Amino acid sequence: MSVLGAGVVNDPSNKSLRFDLLKFGLESFCEEMLKGGAPLKFSDDQPVVGRFFAAGCQTQILDEENRKSFIVQYRGKGYAYGNPIGRVGFEAAGLIEYAPDFQLHEGALYVYFRPRLVDTSSFKALMVESTVVETALGAVGVNPESLGKRIVDSQLRRGFTVVRLSSSGETEFGMGIIPVGERPFHPFQVETADKRVIVNERTEVHDGQQDFIGAFAIEGSGQAVYFTLSVDGAPSINAVVVPEAQGGPLIDAYVKERGPRPIPAPALLDEPVVAGQPYRRFLPLPEGRYYLVLDHSHRAAPAPTPSAERAAKVDYLLLVGDAP
Repeated sequence: MSVLGAGVVNDPSNKSLRFDLLKFGLESFCEEMLKGGAPLKFSDDQPVVGRFFAAGCQTQILDEENRKSFIVQYRGKGYAYGNPIGRVGFEAAGLIEYAPDFQLHEGALYVYFRPRLVDTSSFKALMVESTVVETALGAVGVNPESLGKRIVDSQLRRGFTVVRLSSSGETEFGMGIIPVGERPFHPFQVETADKRVIVNERTEVHDGQQDFIGAFAIEGSGQAVYFTLSVDGAPSINAVVVPEAQGGPLIDAYVKERGPRPIPAPALLDEPVVAGQPYRRFLPLPEGRYYLVLDHSHRAAPAPTPSAERAAKVDYLLLVGDAP
């Protein structure tokens, strides 16, 4: 691309050239989607409101003269939180057709995946947390599944952007269409050459709720995960690390049953994170896959009074590197 020059690559009339340069990204799309829970949020700088955990993913290239698209078929489960229904656990399957495009800007490559078609062909609400709201909605003829489906569809219709920085080779992912010259939102500035960024995000964990981040992979021996967390809006939460063998069943139960899930003891890490005090830890781990559970269910303290029930805004950064 540097030989062709930005003017040639950015020229919209070069449809075949531009499409060929994008095909390589489709090969790893499902692999990335199946690795862990995809965050659901309403805008790039807003906290995460839920997760979607893919159980199946297939891709197809539609390479016609007047219609060049990537088609993704997916299925999986997840949860999303929204007032007044609380948490909704769901199963979903469907098809998304993306119209891919990209722009070169000051040495950075912005790859855009704009939704051309979103078809959530199957959506089943497995659990609606608020029984009062569920009853009230049924009385007025409103289907809770339609509300949950609307939350998921709104995320899918945002599309996503991949930014490749030529100076460092770093690749960043962001939901929505990020204008050229801008970067995906991340709460922490990271400057490290010897550690790999797993995730750098912001979530919102409501009172009595949990959020499951991962599963993230540890490859090889002698590795550690480095955690940086910051809590605002609530007095504290608990940071818990469990292996995938425990985290998978926890998520299965969380999308089907009301209330938080009991954490198996002993966890690999289980510590309070207090608001206003930056939390930094490292945890050596053997090769495998793990979940970070952000737990706002008051396991270590009495539940707050109703006036004190507040959502915890949590910024979290996970790095992987050599153990000290």
